[in-house]
Amino acid sequence: MTVVAVVTIAVMAPGISVTAQAPPASNPRAEVLALFEQSARDWSRGDIDAFCAVYAVDALFISPSGITRGRQAVLERYKQRYPGTTAMGTLSFDVLEARVAPGGSAVTVAARWHLTYAIKPPVSGLTLIVWHRTPAGWRLVQDASM
Repeated sequence: MTVVAVVTIAVMAPGISVTAQAPPASNPRAEVLALFEQSARDWSRGDIDAFCAVYAVDALFISPSGITRGRQAVLERYKQRYPGTTAMGTLSFDVLEARVAPGGSAVTVAARWHLTYAIKPPVSGLTLIVWHRTPAGWRLVQDASM
């Protein structure tokens, strides 16, 4: 991200005053919710690799079937459970709450997920996801999906 400083020059008698205006603050909530929506688009087009790319290397995934640790293990779990786009369906989320930690370095999102299919009834559940800001960008560090 490029940071641009905006300088305002005001002419006041008897001299000139220069005031630096800070760049607009980032919006962690909006950034994470945009990633959340992108992940739903990735899933819905059948791209599990892109869907899992935002997981931290050491992510923790909790579901009714157990605990999975690490991005690679989460990716393998999804690929085994959802072997193709027909099995994956279309994913969407209803965000119930998004909380930004003090300092903006973490965001927790509670949501209801929905999977719809062409040939079977839809399913839905709840998820609680924790995102951390890292030098490489936002990473999903914990995912509890029920």
